[in-house]
Amino acid sequence: MSYSSHSVFDAGTRLDQVREVAKLLGYVKVKDGLSVPDRTDCMMWFEPKDYKSWYGVELDLYKKGNEITLTTRSTVSRSYWDLVHQNHTLKTLRDLFGGFFETDAGRNRYWRPDGKPPLPMVSGCLLARWRFNNALIKPRIYLQQRVLTGQISKAEPTGISTLDEMNPRLFSNNLILPFLVAIWEEYFKSTYIVLLRYCDNQELVLKKARLSHTQLEGIAAGYQDVETALAETLSFQRPSKIAENFRMISANLDISGALKKPYRRRKISLYESIETWIEIRNEFVHSGTMDLKLTDKVIGQMLSDFEVAVDRAYDAYGRRYNFTPLRGY
Repeated sequence: MSYSSHSVFDAGTRLDQVREVAKLLGYVKVKDGLSVPDRTDCMMWFEPKDYKSWYGVELDLYKKGNEITLTTRSTVSRSYWDLVHQNHTLKTLRDLFGGFFETDAGRNRYWRPDGKPPLPMVSGCLLARWRFNNALIKPRIYLQQRVLTGQISKAEPTGISTLDEMNPRLFSNNLILPFLVAIWEEYFKSTYIVLLRYCDNQELVLKKARLSHTQLEGIAAGYQDVETALAETLSFQRPSKIAENFRMISANLDISGALKKPYRRRKISLYESIETWIEIRNEFVHSGTMDLKLTDKVIGQMLSDFEVAVDRAYDAYGRRYNFTPLRGY
């Protein structure tokens, strides 16, 4: 589902004028790899400041004969501000060039944003979870679509290590783990930056920072923001370190407690499970030692463990900062 519009301008409207106004509205040219008849420009608006955009707004310009038309599009996963800017674009262009526009709401009818705009902290936390969710789709599709044939390609280990180490299925399962840990780290790093940027004790946290000379130069020159610079000095791999980092922002932000709560009547908590997965990952990455027990079933369980752990942390942020976590993906 998407929010699409089609604008037709008055006779005499010039393409270069419409293009210039689109640029003034913040749209920039992009390439989508498509060849569309009569299309002259493919543009995009996206506002990263305060995490306003979740998707952005697409804009295409067309010229057929003397007629200039324009379309805009945002997806169902757009943000409040994406839709507001899409409405603003339609109004500005119609005011300047006349004509009319059509949307799903009708001719010259604007969309109504749902509710109030989210706070930057809420929006930033959503985007971090959204990126993790999208990245998690890749290994799941890979596991579903993978077709490995041959005598040594078996779903279960044989128990003979020399054979199992040559099993491409077990080897590829071991390769999934570093990718999963990478997106896990990126999620917590991104969220840490969001919370630090909008917390009420940022100055106190920054006093504890140990930034390099290069980082300080980057901050002074405007190449890097201070929150990102600090996050880059920290580790977001092990749950123990993650919990310690977030306690720097707030003593009441208990990531460890969220991960140690009972899970599916298992004796081993998510906290312990993920610490173990990190150990296995490090052994594989640093020494090439495979875990021959990483069957498809175990990998599926591992994906679920990381996903549930991320959601528990996400809910913990909401409890601490009094917002309802958004799951608009």
